[in-house]
Amino acid sequence: MAPNITEIDSTSQFDNIVKGLPPNQLLVIDFHAVWCGPCHAIAPVLEQLSNTYKHVKFVKIDVDKQAQLAQRFQVRAMPTFKFLKGGREVEELRGASPPQLNALVSKHAGTPSAATSSQSASSSTVKSSAPTDNNGSLLKHIISNGLSCLNESSDHPLSSIVGPNPGPRGTSYLESDVDAELLISIPFQDQVKLKSISLFSAISPAQAPKTVKLFINVPNIDFADAENMTPAQELELTPEQIKGDKIDLRFVRFQNVRSLHVLIKDNQEDEETTRIDSIDIYGTSGDPTAEKAAPAQVGIGSGSMMDKLLGRG
Repeated sequence: MAPNITEIDSTSQFDNIVKGLPPNQLLVIDFHAVWCGPCHAIAPVLEQLSNTYKHVKFVKIDVDKQAQLAQRFQVRAMPTFKFLKGGREVEELRGASPPQLNALVSKHAGTPSAATSSQSASSSTVKSSAPTDNNGSLLKHIISNGLSCLNESSDHPLSSIVGPNPGPRGTSYLESDVDAELLISIPFQDQVKLKSISLFSAISPAQAPKTVKLFINVPNIDFADAENMTPAQELELTPEQIKGDKIDLRFVRFQNVRSLHVLIKDNQEDEETTRIDSIDIYGTSGDPTAEKAAPAQVGIGSGSMMDKLLGRG
């Protein structure tokens, strides 16, 4: 790996990099794959750019090893380059075009002095805040054998997208059975603090969740219970929010969470069934007294889903 390019090994590593960059510093993401010829062809160009624009942060993401990130950014083809500033996507390039890659990096790189001064200010702020991973994925903290979903289709259960044995990305999904409602229950190994949630349903947007109610720490909840209870938060998802963006939660209401229950009431276009291709939950785990409540992090932008993932069997 080139010295000025970081290979991403986990979702939390990527999220920490994004949070650690100042708002005006450019982040260039290279979504690639080992089997992709054009990815190898353009790799030397990216390395040259990383050596030229040392005030720009360059990272590489292997779509097979980090399918969750590829899904979050809805990558369609390899290579795909995403350009982010302040955690928001400002440009996208699909394909191995050296002239276009050069032009886009140059367009958004900014000046080294501005990035450096902003980085210094950002670094001092980061050092003063104690937590280092304050908005990572919490899926690794769930109790797998406690996962459940009421009204799931037997052909497309929750276990196909969450848990120890999920199916192939892009062809596995959760779908409701007799109507549009779903009630997902997710227990955690330790007390956690929830900051955001993401739902990816853009493959069939008409079936994507619309009205979502979130409950916490309720044992043995069913549809009748959910109808009679006040949720910790109710979300009305837009067509844009079902593309995998992080959706901020009311952080103060999601402290010391042992279990999260997600009630899907309906979908975007009143389809007979609801479909969810992936779900992720972000926040912190561990001692609930170790960290003071902080504002929810700004979500990371996204783009659209990887052809290779769609084609897997």
